[in-house]
Amino acid sequence: MTPAQLRVVRGCAAFDLVVTGLMALPLTAGLFVAVLYASNGWLGGEAAAPPFAAVHWLFVNIAGALGVLWAVARLVEPTRFLGLADAVGRACVGGLILWHVFANGAPVVLLAFVLTEWLGTGMQWIMLRKAGP
Repeated sequence: MTPAQLRVVRGCAAFDLVVTGLMALPLTAGLFVAVLYASNGWLGGEAAAPPFAAVHWLFVNIAGALGVLWAVARLVEPTRFLGLADAVGRACVGGLILWHVFANGAPVVLLAFVLTEWLGTGMQWIMLRKAGP
């Protein structure tokens, strides 16, 4: 891969590591959710998170742990395949967020993640769509 391709794959992975790292740890997941809802309140939506049962926190932490694993894999061994796979995954995640916001009333602040997911999709797809030298 070219240096520019490596920067894009690793940059997306580093962003994911920060965000999903916050979700992976029980001590920071609650703070992360609280900040999301506070931001949602600034946008005119619900400002307080509903009560989460233990199983909800379990899935938040599992999603975070898997996100950290995926991010570390791309940081340590950035390949064209992993970057393209991440681009497809980001497109799907962005679509899922849109569906939950508009069909299920999820907090509108989550639309910011659609933007970051689809920006990551676009950057990686553009940089990696053709095999490099």
